[in-house]
Amino acid sequence: MMWTALGALACALLAVPGAIALTTGWLPPKLRVAVVRPKLWGYGGLLSAVGLTTEMSLSVLAPAEQLIDFFGPLGFALLLLGFLLQSRARRPAAL
Repeated sequence: MMWTALGALACALLAVPGAIALTTGWLPPKLRVAVVRPKLWGYGGLLSAVGLTTEMSLSVLAPAEQLIDFFGPLGFALLLLGFLLQSRARRPAAL
């Protein structure tokens, strides 16, 4: 139970700043210097949160092994893609 609560907290810590950056363009103070494109960073934060939530929900799908075989790599890919978008948000846009 405690690990589920900590996982949900981690998802919220990824999703809330991502949603704020996506809608308003606001970033936490430590990221304002490094991030050039806040909306892209917000998309990456939301995508990472969705990937982490997908990975967390695999314990619910434990009896259905076919679903685990599909959603396991999908959640991992979404998490990595979100982190990739967040790292790309630190670089200026190409012309």
